[in-house]
Amino acid sequence: MADAEAAVADRSAGNTFTASSDPGERGSLTIKDKVATRIVELAALDVPQVVRHSGRLGSLTGRELPRASVDMTPVHPNVSVDIAVEWPSQVAAICRQVRSQVSGELDRLTGRQPSRVDVIVHEVVTDDPSGAKTREGGELL
Repeated sequence: MADAEAAVADRSAGNTFTASSDPGERGSLTIKDKVATRIVELAALDVPQVVRHSGRLGSLTGRELPRASVDMTPVHPNVSVDIAVEWPSQVAAICRQVRSQVSGELDRLTGRQPSRVDVIVHEVVTDDPSGAKTREGGELL
């Protein structure tokens, strides 16, 4: 009885929504580029050997890695992600993993499969906090 009263109240208020309405007629969902960008950056960090990195000026300029650019305008968005990886690592394999992870997470969370995911490695980061590159024995290069 309460359901019937709610349906009558909805019709009198001008709301014609019913449970059997076509989802395409209910409205639209807009996913902002900034939201998709954050999804991409977090997905990239889920890949082993991809690290969060801020260069010498990075903390001042806000140019921290990973950094992404996403255009959600087309049905199949275009994605570009800049990353930093640990030394030593197989860069090509990491790029494939990032591409797959980003594509999967963007599709899972937004329902939109990207047409392309460009991955650019900007930094190779050593474990040495001073930033000096060393050989295996600890000898400076």
